[in-house]
Parts: sequence; C-alpha cells; structure tokens
Amino acid sequence: MAFKSTVAVVGALLAGGCVSIQAPKDFLVVDKGIDEIKAVTPDDAKLWVRTFDDPDGGDLAFWSKTLKLDLTKNRGYVLLGEEPIEDKQGRQGAALLLETTLQGKPTRELLALFVLPGWPDNRIRVVELVADKETFERVLPDVKQAIATLD
Repeated sequence: MAFKSTVAVVGALLAGGCVSIQAPKDFLVVDKGIDEIKAVTPDDAKLWVRTFDDPDGGDLAFWSKTLKLDLTKNRGYVLLGEEPIEDKQGRQGAALLLETTLQGKPTRELLALFVLPGWPDNRIRVVELVADKETFERVLPDVKQAIATLD
C-alpha cells in the first residue's frame, strides 16, 4: 500500500506538480494540498483552485462548452460573459462569468478552466471565485491577476 501511495505522489508531481497561486490581497489561504487550494476573505469571498484527472482527454473547447451548458441548462446559472485567460506558464484557459441566486442573494462566480496536457492523462485545473455581487466586483481584478501566477 505504501508503494501505491508513493507512486501516486510521484505521478502527481510528474504530471504537473503541486498547484500554486499567489493569493490575491485580502485572501487568506485556509487549506492547501497537492491538487487544491482554498482561500477566503473576511467578507466571505471564496477562492478554490482544484485539479482533476481527465482520462478521456477532452480539450479546452470541449470542457469549456460542457461546463457552460451544464451550469446554464441544468443548474440555473446565467452566463454573463466569457473570455480567454492565461496562467503563469502561458497556457490558454477559458474564464466564465456567471450569476445565480444563493440563499436569496445574487451571487457571482468566475470559473477559469485550464487543460494541462500530461501522460498518461490530461489534467483539468479549475479556479473558482464565488461571492455576493458587491464583494465579487471588488475582488475580481485581484483574482484575475492571481490567476496569472497560477502554476
């Protein structure tokens, strides 16, 4: 069992290493793992970076469209906009700006999606910012700058 754990850790490191991002101002990192980082602000904006295996090998266009359709058709989100975004390595990603209502309050969400080529599988990295509308607008520029430090 220890051998399997060691192989998994080495595999994760070879497939792209530990995820890292320079936390935006006002954000405190509250959890950090090999494939995940969580940070929050005092007024409850949440930033979550996660990495998933993609054994199916979908490209950025496929996953971006799939995510957009699922959120708007199945989960009640409204798409406010989308734009290209880039990480520290110069990888192109897709950023979706969405709005929904949570607990009776308008809530905004930014989902930045990257596909990391790897062997044997690609990996999908998602940066998610969620906050009430006012807080979201205040922290969004700093989060976009932080995404440029994503590694």
